[in-house]
Amino acid sequence: MSAARWVGCWAAVSLTVAACGRDAGGDHTALRLQAVADPVEAKAYRGLIAAFEAQRPDVQVEFIPVGRHPEHVTRLTTAFAAGNAPDLFLINFRRWGQFIASDVLEPVGPLLDEAGLLDRDAFYAPPLDGFSVDGRLICMPQNVSSLVVYWNRALFKQYGVEPPAADWSWREFHDAARALTRDNDGDRRADLYGLDVDASIIRLAPFVWQAGGQLVDDVQQPTRFALRTQRAVTGLMFLKRLKNEVRVIPPLIERRAESPDARFIRGGAAMTLNSRRFSATLRAVKGLDWDVAPLPQNQQAASVLHADAYCLGRQSRHKAAARDFIAFATGEQGQALLSASGRIVPVRKSVAESEAFLDPNQPPASARVFLDTIPTLRRTPNIPVWYEIETRINPIIEEWMFESVAQMAGEQNFGLRDGYFLVSRIEAAAGDLLRPPAAVDDGS
Repeated sequence: MSAARWVGCWAAVSLTVAACGRDAGGDHTALRLQAVADPVEAKAYRGLIAAFEAQRPDVQVEFIPVGRHPEHVTRLTTAFAAGNAPDLFLINFRRWGQFIASDVLEPVGPLLDEAGLLDRDAFYAPPLDGFSVDGRLICMPQNVSSLVVYWNRALFKQYGVEPPAADWSWREFHDAARALTRDNDGDRRADLYGLDVDASIIRLAPFVWQAGGQLVDDVQQPTRFALRTQRAVTGLMFLKRLKNEVRVIPPLIERRAESPDARFIRGGAAMTLNSRRFSATLRAVKGLDWDVAPLPQNQQAASVLHADAYCLGRQSRHKAAARDFIAFATGEQGQALLSASGRIVPVRKSVAESEAFLDPNQPPASARVFLDTIPTLRRTPNIPVWYEIETRINPIIEEWMFESVAQMAGEQNFGLRDGYFLVSRIEAAAGDLLRPPAAVDDGS
């Protein structure tokens, strides 16, 4: 059965939420939902909303798409301060902590539990953990993605490079990237790069873990970075060494002109690293032959959690209707609809294992990679200051990764000291954000 027919079957099933989900006052309840979405993603979310409204004609959902995550967070912060925030919003667990700190969220776990709409065993555990505080589910996750390797099948075949194996190593990843980096016109500048990737802590963290290092001392209640070890620094250095020593990653001047996503789409990079979200964009690109593979392994397999969740604003006057929409969106039909678009790895296990997600007629052919990597997922902290920490340290990581040729030439034999230099800069930039609060002297 195709994914389209599978979704169609679910469309015939009535929504299993009680009529008490309707809010009093008027013929319709108006909800607003804000999310980061490009045109392809926005189309998928509007399809989800249309399916919900077909079963709940008493509820209308206005979708508010935002282009980029920083703008999304800024608009939400401003709206909550002004008292006109959307009822619902989708956000990554790395960016939601500040809203917990400001006490503007209504925990959705208790609302779903009270209505009998939440069976925790039906969902993958990592995203539930990522959106919980002290064991209490605050926002309801919709997806459980991981960081994977997107690779161009045609380019691998053209240059005689073996496809990625399920357990490929750092060395095999290195060799593939090197073999795929090509100067086709003899001008001593690469026309094809083996790899292009954003330089950020979320991209470096898996390699730190794979090398046996740790990102912070305690992911639940971190008090400091734990990067000042040889293992952690080895992980930090992996991608930079691919750039400096093997030259398989574009230099800064080229990166400023073209993003990794755009370079991969036009065929200027044979591999890139991204989450499931990129699949929805690639499906819309005609003629691009692509697939996904797990991250290469070092001491151990590890990837990083990418998860978004529906959060409910405490000020919403329509909490019952919002709860019912969340139940629908994370239920069988809602999950199947977004899966068919390519946007998500379903957080609901039954849909993840169904043809709605594993449809062999839709790329990527190796979609099961996303499910196979779930046991290896680790996450960054979800504390209130983590978004600010990433905002501070990511520009430093990018500058370090794509430093000038002159600086790079002076570091040919710098070795791990270059990694420790980055650690010092990360620690300095984070300042006291990870330090525990000072004890209060009560005079006793």
